[in-house]
Amino acid sequence: MPKRQTKVLLQIFLITLSAGIFSFKPLFSLTGINIFAVLDVSEYLHISIFFISLLLAYMITYSAIEADSPSLVMVLNIAGTGPAGLDKVEFDRIINDDVLVKPRVHDLVIDKMVYLEGDRYRLTRKGVLLSRIFIIYRKILGAGKGG
Repeated sequence: MPKRQTKVLLQIFLITLSAGIFSFKPLFSLTGINIFAVLDVSEYLHISIFFISLLLAYMITYSAIEADSPSLVMVLNIAGTGPAGLDKVEFDRIINDDVLVKPRVHDLVIDKMVYLEGDRYRLTRKGVLLSRIFIIYRKILGAGKGG
């Protein structure tokens, strides 16, 4: 498994898109199949936008599968105790930063969005760009700070 899965997925999808787009005309002219009449630039653009949309949806889904979501971990632990429920002290022992926060910080370091400098985590340029996207998105939605 590659160290930076998201980057590798992005490369695989973009190489596949490029290969597909550049093989349309040669493939259909060799086979004599004229399912696709000569595609113009706007059709290539539509195909690319659709493919990139699928890529982004897949990447988001992949990241959700790659690591358990905090809500899912909590619900599964509570459900696992059955009708008796989960004692609050036990819940606090099971659901901690080692389970919820540290794996995600580790992923941010691996994806080079943050780096550790001394005893502080700092954003890289890539991390700043991603955080700005989320900040702008939350402003558009009128959502305040917080989760």
